[in-house]
Amino acid sequence: MNQPVGVDLKAIRTIDHECVGCSTAAKSCCAKYDVCVTDAELKRIIPVLPEISKLCPHLKTEEGYANVFEEVEKGFYSIDTHDDGLCVFAHKTDGLIRCSLHTVEKNLGLPLGSVKPSVCILFPLTFSEAGNVLTLHDDALGCDCSSLRQKPSNLVSPELLATIRHFGGEMPV
Repeated sequence: MNQPVGVDLKAIRTIDHECVGCSTAAKSCCAKYDVCVTDAELKRIIPVLPEISKLCPHLKTEEGYANVFEEVEKGFYSIDTHDDGLCVFAHKTDGLIRCSLHTVEKNLGLPLGSVKPSVCILFPLTFSEAGNVLTLHDDALGCDCSSLRQKPSNLVSPELLATIRHFGGEMPV
């Protein structure tokens, strides 16, 4: 049986977080990090490429779909980026950068993590070095979607709460 995941509530309660899309690549988490997916995550993305390519037409080729994954080690694949550093699955809607994997997951009514990789769901949270506590990523305030709370609160932002629950984080009752 898996051990429960602890939650650094003191740190997490210091920010508000809601992914509303980022205005520029420089302020987007989709451009700051190399993202690697597992075999299982890759196998969940591939079947929905037709839906993803509606948002990201550059993925469609005459032969099918562009191979945007590079094996970096056995069972792990990095996702390609554009020249501006944005993930190839990033798309613009109403002038804001959004994740096509997240959008497709929502549009198809799929549960969180059915398409979007764990590492992407996790941000702006991260696991502690020991891997058993969810806490804030060092760069949690580096994107437009997160802001430092002006007043202390005992509440966790709804999106962060969903992330915590997705990863099995224990929340006090």
